[in-house]
Amino acid sequence: MQAARARLFYILIGFTIATPLMFAPPLKAQDDCKVMYKMLADAQVKLHSTPAHVYTTSKIGAQTFSAEMIYAAGSMYMKMNGKWSLAGSIKDMEESEHSLQQNASAKEACHHVKDEPVNGEMAAVYASHSETPKGTIDMQIWISKAHGLVLRSDMNSDGGKDLVSSRYEYGDIKPPV
Repeated sequence: MQAARARLFYILIGFTIATPLMFAPPLKAQDDCKVMYKMLADAQVKLHSTPAHVYTTSKIGAQTFSAEMIYAAGSMYMKMNGKWSLAGSIKDMEESEHSLQQNASAKEACHHVKDEPVNGEMAAVYASHSETPKGTIDMQIWISKAHGLVLRSDMNSDGGKDLVSSRYEYGDIKPPV
């Protein structure tokens, strides 16, 4: 039940940080992909142990919606339709992410795009293009050069049919009441 809930959570939230990890095969020889996925794996570990507030806007087909997620105190919370709810434990989500990554298969190209600031913090920007059995995924992700945390991610699939944009804030983040 927890694993199914975790998968549904990622679909609803719009593929925040798990997107690249769900569709990425284990690290490949291509240097930029290796660097990007190593940075993402490190960022994922940090995200699970660093209180964070994630704001996501998704356009799925013709429908657009916003969602928020908070990682704090060992749990994840999701806000949809103005209401916060417990989405699960970070430990359960880590197990689900690991399972999704192990079962993924994709043909992929990655490259470092540039370094640029996000809210005043310098970030390395990486882009990837993946071809999966379910379609194509183009992604850009901004990773803090100072802290190794994800600051922003943009993803589109199937030629822009589905678009997801997330921004990440860290600091004085507490579980919602």
